[in-house]
Amino acid sequence: MGDFERTLAVIKPDAMKHKDTIIRRIMDAGFVIVQSRIVRLTAEQASEFYRSKQTHPNYHALIVALSEGPILAMCISKERAVAEFLWLIGPERYQDAVKNAPLSLRAMFADSHDELRNAVHGSEDKNSARYEIHFFFPTLLLEPIFNEHKLNNYLCAMVNPVLMQGLYAMAKERPKNPVIWLSNWLLLNNPYKPMITSIHTEPLYDVIAKQDLTSGERNLSTGNLIGAQSQCDCCEYKDNGICSCSLSVIAEDT
Repeated sequence: MGDFERTLAVIKPDAMKHKDTIIRRIMDAGFVIVQSRIVRLTAEQASEFYRSKQTHPNYHALIVALSEGPILAMCISKERAVAEFLWLIGPERYQDAVKNAPLSLRAMFADSHDELRNAVHGSEDKNSARYEIHFFFPTLLLEPIFNEHKLNNYLCAMVNPVLMQGLYAMAKERPKNPVIWLSNWLLLNNPYKPMITSIHTEPLYDVIAKQDLTSGERNLSTGNLIGAQSQCDCCEYKDNGICSCSLSVIAEDT
């Protein structure tokens, strides 16, 4: 058994009247709907979404078909989700779907008179799925979802040993509020928390404010400038000893 994948499913404007039936078919096929939203794309947004199809002979017609009304975008999950959903929706052309996959979503819900209005969109591969999911759900995390066997291995190797130590320590301590005590113990004894060390850093630039300097002092104040700043030949550097063309960060004493 493989790991769970995520892919994007879009019910297009021409099939929104069938969305409840299509959703039921998707769930009956074993997919889990992770997140969904109904939106209406502008022509510019549809163009960005279909950017990989710019060489398609009907590229502009595709944009019109996707942006002519509301759509339902769904992030769905299953083992081999990309390939499984492409099989569920069937071939792109309605005639091919009816002939070769008569039970597919496109065979059942696509417009028989317009092959561009083919009811449903699915990501073509894993890379496309990541881009398209982020297009509609930019804050959704797309980390791998392990199958049951890998989850059990992870728990046995990484979680259970630490948890058992905490439970043993709690049994010896016998606290009044065991849940709070155990949560605090796990926070303090987490072996995987990042180690933070304090590092003393010197200011990148030792610059004195220009308005506090006399013209004679300006030349002395530039002795500690480092890096590309000290090599600058612009007029401001020559005149004032301080240049703003590449100076992005100044460490100031308060």
